Amino acid sequence: MLLSIIIPAGPDDSAWKTLLPQLLESKEPVEIIVSACLPKPDEALLDDERVIWQTGKQGRARQLNLGAQTANGDYLWFLHADSGLNPAVWTTLDMFLAENSESLGYFQLEFADDGPLMTQLNARLANWRSRVLGLPFGDQGFVLKKSLFEALAGYDELVPIGEDLDLVIRARAQGIYLQQLPARLISSARRYRQQGWLKTTVKHLYLTCKLSWQAQQRVRQI
Repeated sequence: MLLSIIIPAGPDDSAWKTLLPQLLESKEPVEIIVSACLPKPDEALLDDERVIWQTGKQGRARQLNLGAQTANGDYLWFLHADSGLNPAVWTTLDMFLAENSESLGYFQLEFADDGPLMTQLNARLANWRSRVLGLPFGDQGFVLKKSLFEALAGYDELVPIGEDLDLVIRARAQGIYLQQLPARLISSARRYRQQGWLKTTVKHLYLTCKLSWQAQQRVRQI
């Protein structure tokens, strides 16, 4: 079973250079699609036949959809470029794929040590929010069947931010089960260091409430 891994890359994003070697360690058949808004750079990592670099218009939802359209895999795994993996992720992912699940899977969140120590609390709250409120974010690595993603009509490109929450709420509205996978996906905490822990935390709480409400309103209008 081929797994298509889709990584959106912004104009100043170089984190994928750290992520790609981790993904290329997979013993399972994978294709890795870097969906970028810049021409393909001259990087040895991109010479691997499993890696596809594609260039399109900027916009996270647009780039994710373009990657999904290019994908040949039965399953899609959407990863942020600054994600980090540990061995448990691959084992858990293999089990999820073997189940031939019709759910939307996502990983538990863990922050890297490149930010304040208090981000450990943020990770715990994020995992509680995901499990209890059913609101995982894109940095938790959504994985689902390509056919299921297409049935959801992909990410809404008219949503400027919060396209991940919008997808989740539409999936819930269609009765799709959200499955928290028992492994942790590492995400960079540098934004908390750069912008301040308290300021960033409050901003994220506000946006979570606002974007969730907006997504629910869109669902009701369908």
